[in-house]
Amino acid sequence: MRQSLFLSLSVKFGLFIGCAVPAGAMLTGCADEPKKPVSLAKQYDVIAAKTGLPNYMRRTIFEKVDLANAEAFQVSGYGLVVNLDNTGDSTAPLPVTQYMIKEMVKHGYGSKLNPGWENQSPERVLHDKRVAIVQVVGMLPPGIRKGQTFDVIVQALPKNQTSSLAGGELYLTDLKINGADPQDPFGKVNDYAQCKGFIFVNPAYALNKDIKKTTQISQSLRNGIIMDGGVVKFDRPLFLRLRSPENRMSRYIEQRIMDRFGDTHVAAAHDAGVIQIYVPFSYRGDWRHFSKLVMHLYLDNSAENLARQAKLLAVEAQKPDALLEDISYCFEGIGPIALPALAPLVTDRRPEVAFAAARAAASIGDPSGASAMALMAMARDSQNPFQLNAVEALGGLPPAAAVNHMLRELLDHDKALVRIAAYKVLAANHDPLVVSRVVTERADNQKFVLDVVPSKGPPIVYASRTGMPRIALIGAVPEVRTPMMFSAMDDRLTISSAEVGQTLMIYYRAPAPTDSSGRVHDVRMLGPVKMASNPDLSELVQRLGGICNEGEDPLDFSYSEIIAILQRLHDEKKIVAMVDGLPAPAAFMLENPPAMQSTIYNAPSIESGRPQGDDKSAIGQNINPASGR
Repeated sequence: MRQSLFLSLSVKFGLFIGCAVPAGAMLTGCADEPKKPVSLAKQYDVIAAKTGLPNYMRRTIFEKVDLANAEAFQVSGYGLVVNLDNTGDSTAPLPVTQYMIKEMVKHGYGSKLNPGWENQSPERVLHDKRVAIVQVVGMLPPGIRKGQTFDVIVQALPKNQTSSLAGGELYLTDLKINGADPQDPFGKVNDYAQCKGFIFVNPAYALNKDIKKTTQISQSLRNGIIMDGGVVKFDRPLFLRLRSPENRMSRYIEQRIMDRFGDTHVAAAHDAGVIQIYVPFSYRGDWRHFSKLVMHLYLDNSAENLARQAKLLAVEAQKPDALLEDISYCFEGIGPIALPALAPLVTDRRPEVAFAAARAAASIGDPSGASAMALMAMARDSQNPFQLNAVEALGGLPPAAAVNHMLRELLDHDKALVRIAAYKVLAANHDPLVVSRVVTERADNQKFVLDVVPSKGPPIVYASRTGMPRIALIGAVPEVRTPMMFSAMDDRLTISSAEVGQTLMIYYRAPAPTDSSGRVHDVRMLGPVKMASNPDLSELVQRLGGICNEGEDPLDFSYSEIIAILQRLHDEKKIVAMVDGLPAPAAFMLENPPAMQSTIYNAPSIESGRPQGDDKSAIGQNINPASGR
């Protein structure tokens, strides 16, 4: 049986997979046991039937169920951050310190297997100001599948003197339900994910030695993100909660979903009231698209009924104020039978109707390719209000050479946002036009990906803030304009060139390591690093990230520090590229942070040990199985 991560539904409906838990029991200790769907004698409330549905939404799965387990779910733990710039502190509650010492012994501190720390006891390491104990929070996305990755939050502990997490690297950390409990960090064995990696702090403050800190800046530097740093251990299904529970209907809906997707693993009827649904890997984590498609499936999947519904949908789509998103997903749910009804809508003069139809037809797999071509025409048209939506829709299609070929054209578009959207899809599809290099100072520890993307458009330097850390050089590869003199980190980092010639000289002097009392000690005393680089921005970025020639000592700047350096060089008008034989300044574009990151940059520390999200109240508390509350 498939392993299942039964999270917030267990709170809402009193159901657990993997171990039967009576009402009022604590949710602990079942993660290591086989997780099997079990039939529970569960009495569900009957929820009133949905009213006011348009005719084309009747007799769909949407009419029969509510979607559940569709919120991010928090798991947490304590971890160790190293390689800080003497800005760390390991002050923590005694149980947390004891837990971390045990974890450090387990991971080889004081062992020859851990170079650099082989002669250091865990206790001595924790006195090093390059080290900090932190709390780590992962928000598991709805529908995430075993082995998929997600961003995690890293925060300095409350009442801890860590001043900045910039440049830090988190060692492997287990994430559990209520794992960041300062009174009982040992007590949880329900490991749902692990995480590690380099901490991304707000790039505006990453070169923190150069700025005058305010309270807001200081707080921001105590928080960071590890982009794509978490890996989930179990599937986390979405749930369909039947409004009128019935075994026969539960099994019928399970079979209907499996038939539509041609996959016996996509749905599992748990009991009379709940069907688990699993986001196919082909959707690349797009649980919203998948769940909307499932909810808009017609229960009667006979060819006659589906053809009749397609004709009805075509009429409804052309009415004023039509609910086009619902109609589009109903079309997609019908499948190939809907294509004849969709064809005339794809060329409708109203852009909203044309987009809804083209999106549905392309998602179905229009063999003529007309719908994909229609989406491409929308993506080219700067006046089309669905321009970026069209690029996103093309990106949601299965990777194909024909789609990639169309998207390559958009790399030359006059709108930077369109070019970046096209690049993202091409990179996700591993298109050979995008030349990628993994940047790391160690083969087993990726920092970020550097993409070089040929284009006839103006040069763009783009950096991501979510998912895989990526720096993209779109257009002609920029260079650093010489002569130049750049300094940061209290002049410990300099990048300079001679008055004559283009070679850049990079010099970095690490600060002397200190202990918690501020005294310099002799742990890994490092000399300065000096190396030469061509002005080519691609080479400079790789050099800063840890790529070096044989016999050279590598540099070790983090992703956020490199972005901060690029931002400064751009602001000083030092990044240019040759366009039509003339030097042109390169644009620098940093992906807008999602809401979570915006909050983290400015928010106080989380309340340690408290689950957060929409289901705050019930983890480990009494659950009434009769009411599902």
